[in-house]
Amino acid sequence: MIRWEWEENSVLYNKSPYVPPREIFQAVCNELGRYFSQSGAKYTKSNRKIKFELGAARLETVFWSSHSNTAGEWVNLEIVSTVYAADKSGLERNGLLYFNIRPKNFNVYGIDEKLFSEIIEYINGIYKTAQNFNTREGIRRFLAKNSCSEAWFLDEHPNNRVYFDRLPED
Repeated sequence: MIRWEWEENSVLYNKSPYVPPREIFQAVCNELGRYFSQSGAKYTKSNRKIKFELGAARLETVFWSSHSNTAGEWVNLEIVSTVYAADKSGLERNGLLYFNIRPKNFNVYGIDEKLFSEIIEYINGIYKTAQNFNTREGIRRFLAKNSCSEAWFLDEHPNNRVYFDRLPED
């Protein structure tokens, strides 16, 4: 488990059911940004996004919430991770690559060290997976692990083929 202290005066120290869900959500996002910034990632507070530079690719992890949060019960943290080509020349949609990484949701109402560690481990897992996207062999391993064919990946979107073809042979 990760040892972590919330920022001074953080609403996360307050377990009251009267703390607005949006304040809890923003505080959790800020803590995640603060945590990953220590290892060189860039956090943007205004759009709750962490960017990881991976070499030939870039991983962006964005945090979303829900309008159906319930004060004192449920504060949704949805983690959506997307991979982009570092060299976006000749690519559409800002170099977006289609790896089909599924979002994951956590209830962060009453977040503690254990849940914070779980979220960190999940994001670290996505990061480690995305590091493989710098080589053709790494992409092939990812596709095999996820029961996807190379043909599917290359045909899913034109960006995928351009990106894959730019990578050196293994």
